[in-house]
Parts: sequence; C-alpha cells; structure tokens
Amino acid sequence: MSTGVTKPKWMAWLVHLYTASGGVIGMFALFDAAQGRVREAFLLLIITGLIDGTDGILARKVNVRKVLPNFDGGMIDNVIDVLTYVWVPIFIIATQNLLPHPIWIAVPVIAALYAYGQVNMKTDDAFFLGFPSYWNGIALYLFWLRPEPTIAVLMVVIPGILSFIPTRYLYPSKNPLFSKTNWVLALIWAAIVMYLLLQENPDERLVLISLIYPIFYLVSSFYVDWRIRHGKQFAT
Repeated sequence: MSTGVTKPKWMAWLVHLYTASGGVIGMFALFDAAQGRVREAFLLLIITGLIDGTDGILARKVNVRKVLPNFDGGMIDNVIDVLTYVWVPIFIIATQNLLPHPIWIAVPVIAALYAYGQVNMKTDDAFFLGFPSYWNGIALYLFWLRPEPTIAVLMVVIPGILSFIPTRYLYPSKNPLFSKTNWVLALIWAAIVMYLLLQENPDERLVLISLIYPIFYLVSSFYVDWRIRHGKQFAT
C-alpha cells in the first residue's frame, strides 16, 4: 500500500536533486572563473542552462508540487539561477575586464535584482516579464568578441534597460509558443557554443553565426508581446 506513495516521492526528490545539481555545477563554474579558466567556466554554465531548461519539464511530469507540497523547488531554481545567470557571469565580466570601467557592473547587478524582485517575474500565462537576466549570454559574447568600449557598454546597458520594461519574453519549457523551434535552435546553439569553447582561438565567423538563436529568441519574444498587446490571438 505504501509503494504507490513512496515511489512518486522518491521520483520527486530525484527531480529536486537534479535541479540542485545545477547549483553544485554553478559553484564549480565560479571556482574555474576565479582561477582564470574562463572557457571551462562557460562550459559548466552551459550545462547548468540545460539543467535549468529541463528540470521544470521533469517536475511537472512527476507533479512535484502535489507530491511534496511543503518543499518549493521553484525557490531552489531561483537561487541557482541567480548564481549561474547573474553572479558568475558578472564575476567573469569584471575579472576579465570586459567593460571599460568596473562601475558598469552596477548595471547588470541592479537590473538582475530588480528582475528577481518582481512578484510576477514569471507570469501566470508562462512568460518572463522583462529581460530574463540572461547575463551568461551577454558575458559569453563580450568574452569572445571583445568589442570596443562603447559597444561593450551598450551590450550591458540595453538589456539592463529592457529588464525594467514589462515586455513578455518566451518561456520555452512552459509556454508552447515557438517552443519547438526554440528548443531545436537552443540545442544547436548549445552544441556550437560548447564546440567553440573547446577552441583556444574560436572562429569568429562561427561565433557570429551562433548569434542566430539569441536573435531569434528576442525577435520572436517581441513579436509575441506585440500580438498580445494588440489583442491578436495565437492558434492553439
């Protein structure tokens, strides 16, 4: 009689452990970054991103909220996200001198704190509200491209401003809009990025090609937000 109850609880705890592994890996990414192994740090951040993108799907399949109602996996997820999407990337930006002056670090810090301070950061209809603190991506392309100071500053200021504008951004693991395309492009992007991170001197053309997915994500998010604001429905 207890078997039917114990098994789903075990599965639910296993999903939470899977989520928590992102925090462990994120800490090792921080250790690597602190020792100047930036490529290794980014490789680990890619892995944490894949965990973050899939743990919610597993949690819903196991129905963890119902099985373990007194344990909030979403809170664990947010704590890990702040580490892997915000603090580690910002640490890399600062220690690798990717901005013309350390004061510019205040932009992603304040923007991320504002984003995570919003009660409806993740909306009831499964969108992110405001730029979803993908500072790991910003840091990665700053590291690869090493743009001139003005461009580097704009690469943190623009997403910083977008963090305060209540625009909807796609949440591929929960929202079906463009979900399949997002997943396919995201996996291709992750494969390209991991390949590039294994190279000491990556091909800049391939780095630029890899931007196709981030651009698609932003454009499709803005398009969806525009349609919703104008009352246009999507086919289901």
